[in-house]
Amino acid sequence: MSGVSRRSVLKTSGAFVIASSLGRLWAQDSALESALSPTLDSVTGLPLLKLPEGFTYRSFSWSGDSMTDGATTPVKHDGMASFPTDGDGVMLIRNHEEVVGTKIGGEGVPIYDDFTIPPGTEGVPDGFPGFGGGVTAVSYAPNRPPVTTPLLAGTAMNCAGGSTTWGSWLTCEEIVLRASRIGAKDHGYVFEVPSVGRASGNPIVDMGLFRHEAAALDPKTGIVYLTEDNSSNSGFYRYLPRNKQPKNGALEEGGRLEMLRVRGTSNADLRKPSRGDEYEIDWVSIEDPNHDPEDFSSDHFGGNVVGTGKSGPYLQGEELGGARFARGEGAWFHGDSIYWVDTSGGAAGAGAIWIYKPADSLLRSFYVSPDEAVVDAPDNITILDNGLVLACEDGGGLTTESGEIVRGTKLIAINKHGQSIEVGENNIMIDKPIEGRPAINPGDYRRSEWAGATFSPDDKTLFVNIQTPGITFAITGPWDSVGTG
Repeated sequence: MSGVSRRSVLKTSGAFVIASSLGRLWAQDSALESALSPTLDSVTGLPLLKLPEGFTYRSFSWSGDSMTDGATTPVKHDGMASFPTDGDGVMLIRNHEEVVGTKIGGEGVPIYDDFTIPPGTEGVPDGFPGFGGGVTAVSYAPNRPPVTTPLLAGTAMNCAGGSTTWGSWLTCEEIVLRASRIGAKDHGYVFEVPSVGRASGNPIVDMGLFRHEAAALDPKTGIVYLTEDNSSNSGFYRYLPRNKQPKNGALEEGGRLEMLRVRGTSNADLRKPSRGDEYEIDWVSIEDPNHDPEDFSSDHFGGNVVGTGKSGPYLQGEELGGARFARGEGAWFHGDSIYWVDTSGGAAGAGAIWIYKPADSLLRSFYVSPDEAVVDAPDNITILDNGLVLACEDGGGLTTESGEIVRGTKLIAINKHGQSIEVGENNIMIDKPIEGRPAINPGDYRRSEWAGATFSPDDKTLFVNIQTPGITFAITGPWDSVGTG
């Protein structure tokens, strides 16, 4: 029986009912029922999200809102982490997954690459305004206005990342650009951004030149685990820093990059796991983490600078028998293990979550989506202290054959038994301009992805983004009871 999913042809509303029923039937051993309803935002009064009973939320730091330096909050909110501050507040550090555009922030913001091409330049008639990706911070407390500050500019396609135990954020570029060929700087790296203090703007080159997604630090060893999102040729890596001191800048001093390999199986293909699959693994060394990718193509820059095909680190790891995954995404350290996502993993291609336990050198498939109707393309993840996994969908929602949106993207909880439950749905439909937010165009944004899920230190508030039109939310409710039914 073929799967009924967001990509299926749904000709009538009746077909959607059938699709939903089949999705529940196929997933009866892995899914729990939930009831979501439109819930009003306490700030705008709009029903931007669908949530379970007992949950409330507040929107803030929209794209276009003013920042502390007078510039406007950038677009495409993505990966994010929260850090405790004095009192009842938190500091959120947030990525922006933009490549080309206006530089983030005004004067005084650390800039990695300020390369531009003026309009009318031969070969690039429209010019190149610069690299628009980067990082912002939001100071948030329940009873005070949120304050947004730019932290890093001049990077490209900052997607996910990961936090450190010493209060910094590792922001990852999900692109490969050998832009030094045209006088700019190369892109495809990881940067450290402190929650307190100024970012250096220096890439951690030894973490590799590839389409980075997420980073997860093992606090016991100081090793950083890295995911790669490069179509069907993605590896899983770890970075062993020379300086293991838990402080800003130590990771920038360099280290050794390695790629995961299954013991006894050269080039193991792990793109279609079943739940519970286990593998003993080891690691192979990547001698040149800054190696060129398989090929280059031309794009905005008037030169062959855009990396295509297999990445340089993947090519080296492949020669030594490294394992192959579909598309690495979010990663999180919890307990004694690294949880990480293969967004296209599993037989249905709808996503899988792996657990790697360093002490045992054991890799295990924790969750595999049986169909896109159940969980579709999990991306960023975070984990509550009780082990509940929160996954952000990036599957585009459910649509009819004519393109009508039936259901928005979802926020999914997965409990320790591998059962999934819907705990949020994107319901952003803006039918007229919002007062005070001229940068937000009316439109139906329900297909936009959830991103950057991260809990407050007390686990009572979930902070999460909808990438477009670019909104951050604080969602409160009985999180500790989710998934116990």
